Amino acid sequence: MTAHYFIGIKVEKSIRTKLTEWQNVLAKSMNYKDWTSEEDFHITLKFLGGCSDKTIDVYKNKLMNEEWPGAFRIAIGPAGYFGNPKQPRVFYADAEKPKELEVIKLEVEKIGSELGFQTEGRTYRPHVTLAKKNAEGMSPLALESYDLLLDESYSMLIDHFSIFRIHPQQNPKYEAIAHISLNKEE
Repeated sequence: MTAHYFIGIKVEKSIRTKLTEWQNVLAKSMNYKDWTSEEDFHITLKFLGGCSDKTIDVYKNKLMNEEWPGAFRIAIGPAGYFGNPKQPRVFYADAEKPKELEVIKLEVEKIGSELGFQTEGRTYRPHVTLAKKNAEGMSPLALESYDLLLDESYSMLIDHFSIFRIHPQQNPKYEAIAHISLNKEE
């Protein structure tokens, strides 16, 4: 069986702890089938799916030899959702989309396209998935008074991104197999 991969940015520890608190607030009013493990919180740049080790090595080498923007900061939060506001299929922490992140996303897509990966057709919406596959309940964001913790945002430094291998039967599910450093700020 071919391993599956994606390219993304792991959320730093201090923010992962905060997002776990958000999950606790969410769990009081909703029951999702799939809760993201604290160790797996990330911002996806590109889902690759199944591919060979050779293809991943070529992709990694191309990424490592690219000129990237310098390290930059983004805001993680507030909470958001995809789908019905009362019972969203995905509940997430929003992520800011500064120019540097857009440049990285476009280049990751371009290299992927050169290697035969399908280009994403949807508009890029960076986020950190907290829970998905809604089973029942009502979103705390749809309630008249909800926990203001879900309105907070946290600053995170991005100085690298990674290629992750997916282990669906393990927890955590995502293993970083390569780190691509951003250029050092002058």
